[in-house]
Amino acid sequence: MMEIIWWILTVLLFILGFVGLILPVLPDAPLLLAGFLVYHFLINSDTLPTSFWVGAVLITLVVVVVDYVAGGIAARTYGGSKWSIPAAILGALVGIAFGPLGILVGPLVAVFLLELILKKDWQQALRVGYGTLVGFLGGLFVKGLLMGGLLIWFLILVL
Repeated sequence: MMEIIWWILTVLLFILGFVGLILPVLPDAPLLLAGFLVYHFLINSDTLPTSFWVGAVLITLVVVVVDYVAGGIAARTYGGSKWSIPAAILGALVGIAFGPLGILVGPLVAVFLLELILKKDWQQALRVGYGTLVGFLGGLFVKGLLMGGLLIWFLILVL
């Protein structure tokens, strides 16, 4: 009976990890890693080899770095200020209240408004907002691929 509970917790952590790709308040890759830890320590400690753990930790670190760097690189590439990243994060958090579309549009609007406040013309501000959106979507894609690959690796080892 306890093993079923641990499996439910493991799967829930995996699901929350992938939901975290869209909701910035959830730590996506760390939740996936937590699911692996629950499996390893509470279900079966013999299945996952050291190579899996090294890969899982490295991929988790890469995903966390991509989270912070992708939007920043894109915003800077498109001429954004150093405040573009915090504005994008705030925009995403406010956007959550408006559903999935709000999560996409929130950062664009927040960065656009910030850049206008910082005295950029509306075209340049819109360009930086667009760059932030491109960075967010690009980072989301890369993170999703990495996390999906890691989950597939786990399933191959476990099943």
